Amino acid sequence: MQFYAITDRKRSTRPLLTQVKDWSSGGVQFIQLREKDLDRDALGILIQQLMDQVNRRHSKLLINVPDIETADWALAEGADGVHLAGKPVAGAAQRFRRTHERAIISVPCHSFEDIGIAAAERVDLMIFSPVFEKVFGEGIPTQGLEGLRKACAIARGIPVFALGGVTAANAPDCVAAGATGIAAIRLFAGDDWRSLATNMSLKNHI
Repeated sequence: MQFYAITDRKRSTRPLLTQVKDWSSGGVQFIQLREKDLDRDALGILIQQLMDQVNRRHSKLLINVPDIETADWALAEGADGVHLAGKPVAGAAQRFRRTHERAIISVPCHSFEDIGIAAAERVDLMIFSPVFEKVFGEGIPTQGLEGLRKACAIARGIPVFALGGVTAANAPDCVAAGATGIAAIRLFAGDDWRSLATNMSLKNHI
């Protein structure tokens, strides 16, 4: 099981830099900086600060961006990749890949159509939601484990992360349905994710 933590400094009870450092040292593979209220200058400063907290051998820093222009800028700031917000568009990721061959490309998917487009684009990561409950106030029907299972089949081997109401209790069910791992804001804002990381570490040593 892999972990994909999404930041929300307004909902967190701890300083963001401390939180990100804990994630990176605790086994979180992907950290998405999602602070949409910040302007580019403030976001650039935050990216630099976060990069000092992330162990790049263990974790990758992705920046949530609204468009390709901002994605170019985020990578120039030193990020490992981007999360291209909005509905996946045919051709967009492939065009971006031509100039950023090594960048990690993550996309949100809310339907099987989205998954199909993302698979054809050969993105690196898909965030499929909402699985158990609505995410970020979006009025999209929940997909459930059966929807997640189908999405993983359509993804053609590209990693799919389950998002939306994921908890330490139901995370193993997501993996059993075919997900590579779990993505969340609320779960990683607290300490519940640590029990999952501990269990994974124990299994790796058996």
